[in-house]
Amino acid sequence: MTGKSFSKRVIVEVKGGIGNQMFQYAAATALSLELEAELILENRLGFVLDRQYRGKFQLDDLPVSYSTSSFVDSLPFFVDRVKSFISRRTTKNPIRKNSRNLLFERDFDFMDFSTLDRTKNRYRLSGYYQDPRYFDAQMPGILNELTPATPTDHIFIELANLRADFDLIALGIRMYEESSSPEAHARGRAIKSPDEYQIPLAKLLETVANPLVLVFTSKEFEFLKSMELPSGSIFVNPDRGFTSTIDTLWLMSMCKHHIFNNSTFYWWGATLSQNNYKLSEQEIYCSDNFLNSEIAYPSWKKF
Repeated sequence: MTGKSFSKRVIVEVKGGIGNQMFQYAAATALSLELEAELILENRLGFVLDRQYRGKFQLDDLPVSYSTSSFVDSLPFFVDRVKSFISRRTTKNPIRKNSRNLLFERDFDFMDFSTLDRTKNRYRLSGYYQDPRYFDAQMPGILNELTPATPTDHIFIELANLRADFDLIALGIRMYEESSSPEAHARGRAIKSPDEYQIPLAKLLETVANPLVLVFTSKEFEFLKSMELPSGSIFVNPDRGFTSTIDTLWLMSMCKHHIFNNSTFYWWGATLSQNNYKLSEQEIYCSDNFLNSEIAYPSWKKF
């Protein structure tokens, strides 16, 4: 969307892990296409202030197109952070108000962009936008932009090539072990135990003719040794040499079936896989404890 003159701008504050960044990009891209506006990313503030997760901007590892926010474009986001900081210390229940300059997504509630005032020239978005309804109308083009390139690392290629002989099952388990409060990432603070993955996995193993389970985690957890996994299951995590986040996303998209908990990263792996398989061929199990209860597609099963 660069190289063209626009009278309108959609400016989105990018923050969080790569899964969240992809949702923010997708929502803002869809809105910019609808408004015929320039897409601009504020990709500094959310990471400078991320002291807990120490996240980094990763969208440049995908074939995305955007303009970088200027100081003037970013200033309202900085001002809001200062106001929010002061408010938290003076008010028990501070509320971030939508205004002429900023649109806040609160508590993962869906915002109907069709009601926006179309006379404005600037639309600043701050939130996570973890809802496919934001970009369903523009899904094919957006998925193309968010589809990782084929890795050059042979360990990812070799596993993906196994799909010629097996139906690959991606089992994604996100523990949020780096968080001081892992339960805060789950709706109702209900964390899925390793045992709860066994039920959908058993169903898949009963119906899939030639299954091979790839277990995706952020590290080599001790509990993996006690899980009832079929022999030959392969663990995909940095401790096993799978260090590239984007290549891991690509590998997940090569898997036919998916089981995953409340992780936007695994959500995107399953969503991107739908470009590679017919919907009728896939079984996708999505946990029911995402903060946004509407994040799963109707064709997906919940556990």
